[in-house]
Amino acid sequence: MRAKTLLELMTLSSNLYLIAKDHDLIEKLSKMADSGKQKVDEMMEDFNGDDEHEGFMEKLVYKAQQAKEEFEHKMEEVAVTVYKKMNIAHTDDLAVLSDKLEKTKNELELAKIRISELEAKSGTA
Repeated sequence: MRAKTLLELMTLSSNLYLIAKDHDLIEKLSKMADSGKQKVDEMMEDFNGDDEHEGFMEKLVYKAQQAKEEFEHKMEEVAVTVYKKMNIAHTDDLAVLSDKLEKTKNELELAKIRISELEAKSGTA
């Protein structure tokens, strides 16, 4: 029982640590986004609707979208790495274990039936 409690406390503390790190990362990203927004606003004021700079703004929006997709992909990789390090069982692993348990139960039932048959034969003989 104590080992289970210790394991739960360790898991909880590691989760809290990861949440705190995520919070720090989000705060830093928010600050960077705010400063980037200010710079873009300044550029927009400078351009003020020039036709030749519209292509530049389209490229800027496209690059921002690419950066967002790359960031999401990288965060997904980080999440997978964290889960692997914490040895969290994935649903696929649980499904495999469930199937193995079901097969073992079936084999046990068959063994019980065979034992019952053998006992019945030895009792009648």
